Amino acid sequence: MTTRVELTPEQVPEQLRGLLVDYREAQRRALDAQQAVQRVAIPERYKLAGRAEETAREAAAAHVALMEATREQPDAMRAFSAARFAASVERAREFLQAAEAELRTAAGHARVFASVRPGRPCVNTERIERAEQAPGLQRAMGVVSLLREVIDSLPEDID
Repeated sequence: MTTRVELTPEQVPEQLRGLLVDYREAQRRALDAQQAVQRVAIPERYKLAGRAEETAREAAAAHVALMEATREQPDAMRAFSAARFAASVERAREFLQAAEAELRTAAGHARVFASVRPGRPCVNTERIERAEQAPGLQRAMGVVSLLREVIDSLPEDID
């Protein structure tokens, strides 16, 4: 096997997932068998060598099956990857938008905090200059601005 497989089951369509899992299990069995041969005393190695060779052949066959399946189904793999990409970007967008909303709420609380003065009523925060210059408000709105830039720069599609 000369081609290293770096895909994870979550990265391949359902119809290929079983082949990938089978390949990984066959690889694990072959590695375990090879390590068993290496750990046993030299006079005993011949007893385990046959099993190691058999598991290596099984892993090679699983590798070929996976390679052939991915070669035969490029459209399915691309469509699956594009759909998963879009879903992941959309989830990221939702999380960033939720973070923006939370920071705007925090900024509102910072505005109220800076507006409160002992012995004075506090019913309107928009007209108090001190509230607009509150460090908590400034930092929260600075991060909101950064989040807006990040949200606006998220990719629309995979190509």
